[in-house]
Amino acid sequence: MLNLSTRLVPGCVLLLICLSACIPVPMTKPELYRPLADFTPQDGVYDFETQQAKFNVAIDDDPNDADARFARALLYMGVGRYSSAEQDLTAAIKIAERKSGYDRERLAAIYVHRGLIRWHDEKVELAIDDYSRAIELAPKNWEGYFHRWLAYHFQGEEEKAEEDRERGLKLEPEVFNREYVLRYDGIVL
Repeated sequence: MLNLSTRLVPGCVLLLICLSACIPVPMTKPELYRPLADFTPQDGVYDFETQQAKFNVAIDDDPNDADARFARALLYMGVGRYSSAEQDLTAAIKIAERKSGYDRERLAAIYVHRGLIRWHDEKVELAIDDYSRAIELAPKNWEGYFHRWLAYHFQGEEEKAEEDRERGLKLEPEVFNREYVLRYDGIVL
């Protein structure tokens, strides 16, 4: 009986140590910054051709319809056709900039979306330019500050990044209080 208990005790202790490693411990970790997360290409996006045809007809009817170009760009982004989306966003920007009275908030959104594509294409300076223009157009919209904050952070321009973060905290504290990990070209920075 004594031999069994001397073997059993260390075995039970070892078992308890192994099981204690399985107890989940809440850990806070930074959120991965994925600017095109909402536009992850999906197989068989619902009725892509039909939607594309509708936008094509609208653009053929009125080539100066910035909203139709923006909508088609969002559709292209949803299926991973970022080059086509960037072309439509650029065209929408040119059209909207020429129109007096075009909604500044909407134009800012177009700039932000083009900035997301440019970030994805590793054109960080051009992305920052787009985010900056979006901020000029809609200074109370937090999205331009958010993306420019992380772009500046990526470039190591911490002072500029912190300025954007401070402005963004006033507009959308829940988003700007989180910590983000930048992933760029497959490398976590």
